[in-house]
Amino acid sequence: MAAALALVAGAGARFIPGSSAAGPLARILDSLAPWLLAGALMLALGATALGLCRLGPGLMAAALVALAGLGALHLRQSLPALPGQTPDLRILFFNACIENELPAETIVRAALGPDPDIIIFAEAEAIAAALPLLQARYDFVSPCQPGACQIVLAARSRPRRFWTMSLNPAWPDRYAVAEIETAGGKRVFLAGLQLLKPWMSGLADTELERLTAQLGWLPGPAVAIGDFNAAPWSRTLSLIHRDTGMATARLPRATWPVAAGRFGVPIDQVLVGGGARLVRLSPFGEDLGSNHRGLLAEITLP
Repeated sequence: MAAALALVAGAGARFIPGSSAAGPLARILDSLAPWLLAGALMLALGATALGLCRLGPGLMAAALVALAGLGALHLRQSLPALPGQTPDLRILFFNACIENELPAETIVRAALGPDPDIIIFAEAEAIAAALPLLQARYDFVSPCQPGACQIVLAARSRPRRFWTMSLNPAWPDRYAVAEIETAGGKRVFLAGLQLLKPWMSGLADTELERLTAQLGWLPGPAVAIGDFNAAPWSRTLSLIHRDTGMATARLPRATWPVAAGRFGVPIDQVLVGGGARLVRLSPFGEDLGSNHRGLLAEITLP
């Protein structure tokens, strides 16, 4: 019974709309699909070993088919990194966590360590006290007012354009876009964001519709990086890929919870489109007091 339940949850959750009665639970389960299906496979092996010779092999076969389908889905929605390419842009994203107890200066100094071209903080109230450190290093640091500091973007050179907007009425200004021109003269639109928990039925669905409309509008090379609160194989990321064509990383990095390290769930993402490609993707900041690990993304542009 447990194997069958894990199989149904792992294989079927992503097909359930968020607006349905089962939607909130489905949005939790679809990001956990690989673990659920692997658990179903292990339980089916156990059932076979215990002599359930009809049920066990059938569940094993179904779990293997579901895992293969999930893998094929991820291959369609992702692009491999190009480690042989020279990056045009190095972007660091970190959800600083509003409840972070580390000093803001400690977090910002750690982010400055890899010397990225652009730093994006989500839940940026946690680092607001250390904005002067960013302003001393970067020509542009987006505005951050007490009580209204969700996304902070710091860029080595001033963007040609920059704006923020609200994707949902509950937490405003969690979406920021900068049109960046690199030192080599290449241009890219960069979106930094933090989405609601996808099981917040109603709000999350509307937010996702607004996000896909905004990302679909971005012309030319584009990169979206942030806390999506969803794994690359989830319904959320599948809908983004379907509506925008933007692709996730072929080898995502686990970011949550921090304590799980590389065995956690990759709910922070880098999406590329319009010819932009990922060169390298590395985790960042597991010892910086947040419940998320950050990401350091190196990007090549056409």
